[in-house]
Amino acid sequence: MKKTILFDLDGTLIDSTSAILKGFDAAFLAHDKKEPDHDALKSLVGYPLEIMFEKLGAKKNLIGEYVKEYKACYEKIYLDETVLLPHAM
Repeated sequence: MKKTILFDLDGTLIDSTSAILKGFDAAFLAHDKKEPDHDALKSLVGYPLEIMFEKLGAKKNLIGEYVKEYKACYEKIYLDETVLLPHAM
């Protein structure tokens, strides 16, 4: 029998909040929109990106483009912006 260990990574061992915020900012700015409120954005972390963008005011027909912009930015910065949480080691 194989044994499996499951654990939550983000918010438990690492904090990627900075990368998430910068990714969303980049997506909104790419569409000439104001950066979203960071407190509102933080309250949505954990939902699918499409739902997050919709709740933050992105037009439904453009959400796919917002997601692409977010992912393009996040891919470039996530390693530098993600930090190990205290006491994770």
